[in-house]
Amino acid sequence: MVVPDGVPPADATRPQPPTSTMFRASERYVPAATVECTRLDHATVLTASDTGESLALSPTGEEVWTMLQEERRTVDRLVMGLARRSSGYELAELPDQVLAELDSFVQRGFVERVADA
Repeated sequence: MVVPDGVPPADATRPQPPTSTMFRASERYVPAATVECTRLDHATVLTASDTGESLALSPTGEEVWTMLQEERRTVDRLVMGLARRSSGYELAELPDQVLAELDSFVQRGFVERVADA
């Protein structure tokens, strides 16, 4: 097959996979000292004692919060930990799920995003 001049090969137009799925290791997420976690019969709720803000956690949110208490505070470590803990997740969706939970925690002041020096 002859490719006309100026037409890139098929592989050149195909989206390439990312070279790394790792997130910046220098960015950590640290739970605020003012947040209390309460486990009820059918829900786990975070409450900020200084603002009174509360959030009922999803199962993924509960896993992420638990791992934050265990010093897994980078996105990579949280994703890897979640992948090891449960077989019920689509692996390709884990980074987005973890980031969504972390963003929710940060917006409510439950977690602080910290950049290491």
